[in-house]
Amino acid sequence: MTTPRPSARAHERLIQRLAEQVGVPAAVSWAHAAAVTHHCVRHRLVSAPEPPNSPDSVRRVLTELASAQPDLAGFLDPQIVPLWTAPLSMDSWAELHDFWGPGDLLDDGPHRVDGYPLGDAYQALSADARKSRALCQTPPWIAKLLLELSLEPATDEVGPQNVRMTDPACGTGHILLQAFHDARVYRRRGRTPGPHLGREASIERALQTVSGCDLDPYAALLARYRLLATSASIRQGRIDQLPRTWTAQVACADSLLDRNEPLLERGRYHAVVSNPPYITVADAQQRDLIRKAYPRVAAGKFSLALPFCELMFSLATPGGHVAQLTSNSFMKREFGRRFIEEFLPEFDMRWVIDTSGAYIPGHGTPTVILVHRVRPPQGDTVITIRGAKGEPFIPEDPARGKVWTAIAEAVHTRLAMDRLKDALTSLHDVA
Repeated sequence: MTTPRPSARAHERLIQRLAEQVGVPAAVSWAHAAAVTHHCVRHRLVSAPEPPNSPDSVRRVLTELASAQPDLAGFLDPQIVPLWTAPLSMDSWAELHDFWGPGDLLDDGPHRVDGYPLGDAYQALSADARKSRALCQTPPWIAKLLLELSLEPATDEVGPQNVRMTDPACGTGHILLQAFHDARVYRRRGRTPGPHLGREASIERALQTVSGCDLDPYAALLARYRLLATSASIRQGRIDQLPRTWTAQVACADSLLDRNEPLLERGRYHAVVSNPPYITVADAQQRDLIRKAYPRVAAGKFSLALPFCELMFSLATPGGHVAQLTSNSFMKREFGRRFIEEFLPEFDMRWVIDTSGAYIPGHGTPTVILVHRVRPPQGDTVITIRGAKGEPFIPEDPARGKVWTAIAEAVHTRLAMDRLKDALTSLHDVA
């Protein structure tokens, strides 16, 4: 029997009580570090034999993680993980220990170490990450569809050894983890498979394929941890047994304004996939900097979704694939006029999918999926999936909600038709 996960309100109450002793940032840090420690020990990713039973045991596991791989050194940085400067009493620890219980709340399911519940837990625990940095996780079933429409055709075109994908607003790595798995087990549809890669080579290839950036230093650290934890699990070993040359390519950076971060090099990626932030910027100085950097799309009281869209196009190679789940507010408000009339017509729009009626946990903003290729329009047809009704009730499994199921079936039907058409064309050309 699956233990129900704590509600958003339960996470909030936990932080309020811990914060009475150590303050809010350290409370979030202690709460989530305990979750990471449970995850490590439960999946035998560190040498510790037992789940954490004291604040010191949490710190010991974090120390082991930080020394296991250079990418995880941030677990010892008090600027990223504030628990190092805020001791926790045993009374507070007892409450935290009871909250996570034996750790089964953090499982992805049998034999899965991807850490999706870890990412969701950080979003639930940190109000600052949600409000100030617009952290909002992308459910894996949405990530999978976005990648089917972008990374998969990009890989078909340039080959699995060459393809590069990025998410410039990666959060804790939900899209990156799905891309990692897709890259590791890639098989081109309808074609004879290439040489079979062994386990080691397939993991290394996947790590080389995916990359991301996020403004939140802890979210970026957690995304790196999840990629390396998954890699270690596939190898059936600990994180410290991974080759030191393997790197989780995730940086902490202001993707919109940082021009020095190597992972934000323009024109580098064959697929750019994201669920960018939709908020408006409250800080006037920051807003002016973004408006100056993206004058073509940042008009009026713009949503960050628009400059992120321009950024995504600039990160892609010529002809690259761009897929995003984004707010549809630009379709209904004045700040989107220039974006719709002047910017978007320069690019090859492939799909417009209305997801405003689908139930997406944590997403209160009406959304749309946009898929483009970074090239001039190739004809006058765009594939659209329009919503007729919203969900009649909140589905028990959001991935199987009536609206999302209809969307996914429509997409897959169209993709199957396109593949059949391509196959018939190839046969005709051979004949």
